[in-house]
Amino acid sequence: MEKEKNMASAYEKTVDIIDHSKDMPAEEAIDALIRCVKAGYNLAFEKAIHALADIDHPSVVPALIRLYDWFQADSRKRDRSCDARTAIVEALGCTGSTQSISLLKKAARTVERAKLGPRIEDAAISLRAAAAIALAKVDPDCLYELAVLLFDEKPDVPVSTANRPYEKSPVRRAAAQAIGILGDAGGMALLAVKLRFPNGEVPDVIAECLEALISMRPPYLIEVVKPYLMGFDHNLSAIAAISLSESLGFEVIDLLYETLEHVSDGTKESILVAICMAAKGHRIKEILLNFLDHPNEFVRLGAVKQIKNHLDDEVLRKLRQMRDTDPEISVRLEAALD
Repeated sequence: MEKEKNMASAYEKTVDIIDHSKDMPAEEAIDALIRCVKAGYNLAFEKAIHALADIDHPSVVPALIRLYDWFQADSRKRDRSCDARTAIVEALGCTGSTQSISLLKKAARTVERAKLGPRIEDAAISLRAAAAIALAKVDPDCLYELAVLLFDEKPDVPVSTANRPYEKSPVRRAAAQAIGILGDAGGMALLAVKLRFPNGEVPDVIAECLEALISMRPPYLIEVVKPYLMGFDHNLSAIAAISLSESLGFEVIDLLYETLEHVSDGTKESILVAICMAAKGHRIKEILLNFLDHPNEFVRLGAVKQIKNHLDDEVLRKLRQMRDTDPEISVRLEAALD
């Protein structure tokens, strides 16, 4: 009970300092926030770190770097779970300052073995993931560091065979996202290689690679993405379709039509949503009316859901007809507006 009171008191004190720091002279606010962070873990220390990064003063970035080094110097005692260093790295990325590049590269290579539960864990996974994103924001020449993280699959602590592909997946996912932020032509090639030769990569990482590559629009985009678009994984197919429609719009409408006829029933509704997104103002009501007569019940069901956003007398007549005559009860129920 006493410990909980102390934590609550520390939280309130930190929040009070954060609130008042906005009215302090910059150097005074920096010193106050640093003392607050160093005072020990409480629920508001991340807010204090980000409040520090928001101060517009040339000494902020050096202060954040010194604060990181202070935690790093005795990490087992001061930052065993890497939460403080992760927050500092995120804050440094937000500043956009190139002064932090060396530190961020060091953070991207950090492995912190710690007993956080019943087993030894790599506590620095979130730190390396944050470092990948931060590097992409401050260092246009960080592709090598991101490539290493993207293809790093070997766990640094003992894990079961089943968990082995997932242990570092948050870092690889962040690396893919960071490459998308970087927008480098070499990064496009890295993502394309990862997607062409996934080597058992977990779906979350593949999904991030797809989204990043699609956002970059390389000339070989469709060749790389199409196997996922028309593949057996419902989620990856949907992610590829939605991302393509957001990025390329009406340019991919024919490809999405083709995809709709090839994917499994469980994916058809997601492809239909992507078609609507790609069509935008291009005769979208006409497109959906045509889908209401499609032979596949899942396409008709999805079309009914989408066309409710475009109600007029013609649509209402068609929905009433489907409510009374469609051979599938799920479609009839969805078409019933009352």
